[in-house]
Amino acid sequence: MRGLNYKFNHIGTVRGGKAKAALFARVVDGKSYTMRQIADELGVSKTTADKRVRRGPYPLTWANLSKPRLEQP
Repeated sequence: MRGLNYKFNHIGTVRGGKAKAALFARVVDGKSYTMRQIADELGVSKTTADKRVRRGPYPLTWANLSKPRLEQP
């Protein structure tokens, strides 16, 4: 795959796709999910899901990810 700066042996295979997805997986409620799975579960776009994952709070929970905004202390 072009643009990768690391060796990736299983390019173009199911095994390769799952391995690459695991590199970018996030843990929500103790289980590993890809960004697509998080977006589908929340019913939002991948961009919105990514923003919610980045904002935290950590550890991630489905309750916090489903809120459009977090309460300010």
